[in-house]
Amino acid sequence: SSRGKERKSRKSIFGNNPGRLSPGESATLAKASGKGPFDVMRQTWEDPCSPYNSPASLSAIIRTPKCYHISSLNENAAKRLCRRYSQKLIQHTTCQLLRTYPAATRIDSSNPHPLIFWLHGVQLVALNYQTDDLPLQLNAAMFEANGGCGYVLKPPVMWDKNCSMYQQFCPLERDLDNKEPAIYSLTIVSGQNVCPSNSTGSPCIEIDVLGMPLDSCHFRTKPIHRNTLNPMWNEQFLFRVHFEDLVFLRFAVVENNSSAVTAQRIIPLKALKRGYRHVQLHNLHNEALEISSLFINSRRMEESPSGNTLPASTLFSMGEKKAAVTHKVTIHGVPGPEPFTVFNVSGGTTAAQLLHQLLATTKDTESCAADYFLMEEKSFISKEKSECRKPPFQRVIGPEEGLVQLLNSWFPEEGYVGRIIFKTREENLNERNVFQEAKEDAAISSEDDSFFVQVHDVSPEQPRTVIKAPRFSTAQDVIQQTLCKAKYSYSILSNPNPSDYVLLEEVTKEPANKKSSTSKPSQRILSDQECVFQAQSKWKGAGKFILKLKEQVQAARDDKRKGISFTSELKKLTKSSKQYRGFISPPLQVLPDSPQSKDERSACSLTFSDITE
Repeated sequence: SSRGKERKSRKSIFGNNPGRLSPGESATLAKASGKGPFDVMRQTWEDPCSPYNSPASLSAIIRTPKCYHISSLNENAAKRLCRRYSQKLIQHTTCQLLRTYPAATRIDSSNPHPLIFWLHGVQLVALNYQTDDLPLQLNAAMFEANGGCGYVLKPPVMWDKNCSMYQQFCPLERDLDNKEPAIYSLTIVSGQNVCPSNSTGSPCIEIDVLGMPLDSCHFRTKPIHRNTLNPMWNEQFLFRVHFEDLVFLRFAVVENNSSAVTAQRIIPLKALKRGYRHVQLHNLHNEALEISSLFINSRRMEESPSGNTLPASTLFSMGEKKAAVTHKVTIHGVPGPEPFTVFNVSGGTTAAQLLHQLLATTKDTESCAADYFLMEEKSFISKEKSECRKPPFQRVIGPEEGLVQLLNSWFPEEGYVGRIIFKTREENLNERNVFQEAKEDAAISSEDDSFFVQVHDVSPEQPRTVIKAPRFSTAQDVIQQTLCKAKYSYSILSNPNPSDYVLLEEVTKEPANKKSSTSKPSQRILSDQECVFQAQSKWKGAGKFILKLKEQVQAARDDKRKGISFTSELKKLTKSSKQYRGFISPPLQVLPDSPQSKDERSACSLTFSDITE
């Protein structure tokens, strides 16, 4: 039938009807005897000299001869092409437009994930705009970086012949040998009003890294119970990225009890600036929430290639484009009114080039570049106030050392802050001598001006502690340092005031005779302003300091006073009774020369017996 002939003549659903003329083609077709226009066109397509007859070209399969023709595929057909002909599909989209749309089976108007199609160079990914889901939010983030104009340039690996991985890039590959990924550090510090509709929820943050399958990962913070106004997380996550051009970060605020997403935001990884930033959150309809944000800290750490491995960022991008990217470097100690100066450098700028640029800005014609140098300084950060502060680490930066690589090698997570200082040779020599003298003086003074003291009975969790204190420290100073070291104890938290405590000195003197038993230890309470070092130096035997509450000491004093008063009264009573007994006995003796009469003796004896009773 005629309908069957039309089906046979329709070679592909992706191309135009061969029986009709394409726009731009000439109206005259050379007809051969017994051959239709389609047969002539088929001969031209099947010509061995034709570029579309190449077995490595996908255009021979979908039959799209003109560059302005657009092939429309549903998502299932596009996914099959992505899985089977990954590199061929990327090669085809370098000179042809391709469009994909949701499958007809999506009766709920859901959307396919557009990222897999973007990774294969598909220019147009149609979505259902009536459904606010993750693919639609990802599509908005894709075109948000350039103001939503609707056009985004493909990554260079898909179209630039000067790229190292051109026509070798396979997005679905899970093993990239000899390619070192970039390491990203992301810290979720805090949030501000993360759940506008619920003020008593328990929010947690879910971070999704969306990219090629090798780079995709998922993280989740701990929940903060019943605090959506200003939750604090302070959690750090590290992840590796090979293909940075098409990677997105998704932040989702999730209610821990119901697992419901209350706010979200998707941003391209390339648009994420280094350092501390506030990320404004959006609702589920992708509308901005004015007072909801996340406070984060992000930084990119340079790859550390070893052996035959190469950084993945250089393989997936153009060398000229990477060198053209400008970076800002802060130099301290430059002559001028400001304490530091900011310079713009490229990815390949060395220390010698920056030094020449710096001397040109200072307008010092008499100076020579050999008289100056750049120094790297790392200042260590002490986590506790009582911790001894370490001296900064300094080294001279080599003339051929790259500055961007130096900045990316700093790891503030290890507890230090780095900076670059502009120095002169003479200044460095003087500082070395001063530093050496100061170091020697500090060593001598540290040995002479400090001492170690051990305090007992600090808390049930910490029976004793040893602290290093200056020699002029008073009892209150030692008590304050002791409480700082035991600040997480429950007993200390209930009484955190140092003025509520006293130091009890307990010294056991050595016995004069070795055969005699050990002597009883003597105790006394140090006054608040008494020097502990002087008290410790007066010990002639074993001694220790005990931390006591003033209430406990006062109660012990009261009990002791009561015991002393009771003992003294008892002694007086027993002594008086002995005296009474000794005084009664003499009247019972009969003296010959006694002038007393019998009546007086009997009266006297009765009187004392009454008293004793």
